[in-house]
Amino acid sequence: MIDVIIADHQELFHIGAAQVLATAKDVRVIDQSQSPQQLLRALKSFTPHVLVLSTSFLPAFPEISPVWKPNRTALLVLAEDHDHTAYVRWLGARGVVYRSMDRPVLVDALRRVARGELFVQSRSSDMKIDPTEAA
Repeated sequence: MIDVIIADHQELFHIGAAQVLATAKDVRVIDQSQSPQQLLRALKSFTPHVLVLSTSFLPAFPEISPVWKPNRTALLVLAEDHDHTAYVRWLGARGVVYRSMDRPVLVDALRRVARGELFVQSRSSDMKIDPTEAA
C-alpha cells in the first residue's frame, strides 16, 4: 500500500485527487493539507511513502523541509502548467506532475516515485526519465 499526503491550496483539487486515488487499490490518501501549517502537523504525525506538494507551498519549504523525511518519503511536486520546474531536483523531488494531468498519469507517477524512480510529466504526455540523465 502506498500512503500519500496531498498538500494543495485548492480544496477542490485535493479532494478530487483523493477521490480519484481512492479507486487505485494500492494507494491510500492518509492526509489532505490545505496550508503549510496543516502539512507540518501531518508530517509530524505520519510518514507517507509519497508527499504530493503543490508549488504554492514552496515559499514555506524552509519550514517544511526539516520535518519531511526524504529518505522515507518521496516528494512529487504538483506544478501549474506555467511553472518552470528546473529547480525541482534541487528540492530533492523524485518527480513532477502538472495540475492538468489525468488520473492514469497521477497514479503512475505515485507508483513510480514510491518505487524510487524519477518521473517527469511532459506537457503533452508522461515519460520516465533515466536517473543518470537527471543530474
